[in-house]
Amino acid sequence: MSSQSTISSLLLVEDTPSLQMLYRTILRKAGYNAICASNGQEALSKFAESRPGVVLLDLMLPDSDGMVVMREMLALQPSTRIIVITANGSVNAAVEATRAGAHDFLVKPLGDIRLISAVANAHAESQRDLPADISSNEQTTDAIDSSFLGQSEVMHQLHKKISAVAKSMAPVFVLGESGTGKELCARAVHLKSARSKNRFVTFNCSAIPREMQEYELFGQAQRSNAPSSGIRAGALIKADAGSLFLENIHDMAPAVQARLLHFLQNGTAAPTGGGDQVRIDVRIICAATRDPAEEMRSGKLREDLYYRLFVIPMHVPPLRDRGEDVNILARHLLVQIAQEEGKTFTGLSGETTAIFRKAPWRGNLRELVNVLRLAVVLHDGPIVTPQMLPPELLSYADADSAVTQTGLPSGATPADVLSGMTMAEIEELVITSAIRRNAGSVPKAARELDIAPSTIYRKRESWAS
Repeated sequence: MSSQSTISSLLLVEDTPSLQMLYRTILRKAGYNAICASNGQEALSKFAESRPGVVLLDLMLPDSDGMVVMREMLALQPSTRIIVITANGSVNAAVEATRAGAHDFLVKPLGDIRLISAVANAHAESQRDLPADISSNEQTTDAIDSSFLGQSEVMHQLHKKISAVAKSMAPVFVLGESGTGKELCARAVHLKSARSKNRFVTFNCSAIPREMQEYELFGQAQRSNAPSSGIRAGALIKADAGSLFLENIHDMAPAVQARLLHFLQNGTAAPTGGGDQVRIDVRIICAATRDPAEEMRSGKLREDLYYRLFVIPMHVPPLRDRGEDVNILARHLLVQIAQEEGKTFTGLSGETTAIFRKAPWRGNLRELVNVLRLAVVLHDGPIVTPQMLPPELLSYADADSAVTQTGLPSGATPADVLSGMTMAEIEELVITSAIRRNAGSVPKAARELDIAPSTIYRKRESWAS
């Protein structure tokens, strides 16, 4: 039996008995125990009773309009993923349902593979507090701002620009080093806009194979005789009435760039493989770690597309340019990480805050999170002290600090600091620190530690297992 065998929070709403039996059988074979309803009234009653995470809803019901039923379900439980089913060969009915909050849509006749794939994707997203590609409509501006903290002048100016830009429909291009929070900036623009109650959809061009980008962005209309026939909604349709965040657009395939340009010029798009042109209302926000103008000059980004998208540039500053913001963020993140790890950390020592202010933070927020998590996992609270930090950060300690370059407080011995750690933990800490000091080079770290590189590779494999 598949891993879905424990899933029971699925409601199937289909008024045709033969189809209801067919879909239920397909779902049962895949490990889903579907609760069934034959009309709108029964569906709402069973929905209120079971509060399912996923609903399969036929839009054509004998006693109700399926769209009305869907809206009532979402009003009761906004986090529900509703997959609508329509007999209409046009994508327009499905687009209307998507605009009203549907997670996905299927067009009859349904193929087994397409049905199970849609349910599996919907269930996976229903289990996440914050889906990877769509922010919850219940997410508040405060929730975003809590991860986008800062009192520095550069952050004050950025927040002012976010508030001003959010009122516009013009495309935004967010620039910044890796790990600075470009997606957080894009989400802040969305949540401060009039579109905040609608979806924020991310489309990372670097994470999607080029041969799949067109299907993922524009959707796919499959042949009626295919085993998985139907129409699969793409990121554009999912973002309708909301915002689409295009990350690393320079890695988008040239043919997809051409189709995207056509959409930006006309405001309409059709699923890949055929289907009706549909008007889509979406706000485009892009992001890149590399200079988009240079990517254009090198031929990776179309010139006409560049000028369509690079309208309002926004720069997210690196952590090293944000002064005391690093410690504001560190304290906030430390509490979160400690809760996740079941530890009692509550703050940073004065020496630690001094080190954090001076460190270059080449990995920005990601590096800060990694440093804090290492301290929390390997030590007990309540305060993060310098001896809990990776050795490479200790070079930024004040000269008159009680912390020496070896990472030990004055008068302490290595045994004092490593007390309570297992040999395996000490070994992993030493090797990992050596690799960091040598900019990720395993051979250089091996020479420093006087061991064979193969030993490090073998140990890293054992840590990952």
